[in-house]
Amino acid sequence: MKPFLATLKAKIVKNWKELLSDPAGPHVVALSYAIGVLALLLTLPTLGLAVLLMIATIRWTKLSMTAALIGYFFTKLIAFPLAPLEIMIGRVLLHEDFNPMNHRWEWARGLLRKGAELVVGASIMGLGLAVIFYFVIKQILILRIKREAKKKNQSHKQ
Repeated sequence: MKPFLATLKAKIVKNWKELLSDPAGPHVVALSYAIGVLALLLTLPTLGLAVLLMIATIRWTKLSMTAALIGYFFTKLIAFPLAPLEIMIGRVLLHEDFNPMNHRWEWARGLLRKGAELVVGASIMGLGLAVIFYFVIKQILILRIKREAKKKNQSHKQ
């Protein structure tokens, strides 16, 4: 068991260092992270679909899968505690006389009946969190790059 854990830890550290020093730059890493966040919250009621959506989007856009997975799994930790807020947002956005049984597509009636408020609220929350996380992650990476460049300049001057 110990060799497995040591190997896993080494892989995580290696991927983390690669992520922080990604040559594509902070934009790509931050965008990949935001896609991971959005994929989970956009498809919250169907968690399996979230992984497929994220992987397909990342492969299609050729962004960082590592950053997207970190965003996805981090959001998994905060998604369920946010559910009551998402339902409140959904209730506010859906009109009071919203009746899913009046929907013209029969297949959509069941989905809407089981959680229209959650779907709408999670989509809005996911979009908002994705935008916030994009700018936060990008700024963190930019500051890290500046700090490393400053250290490099100071070591060359000495």
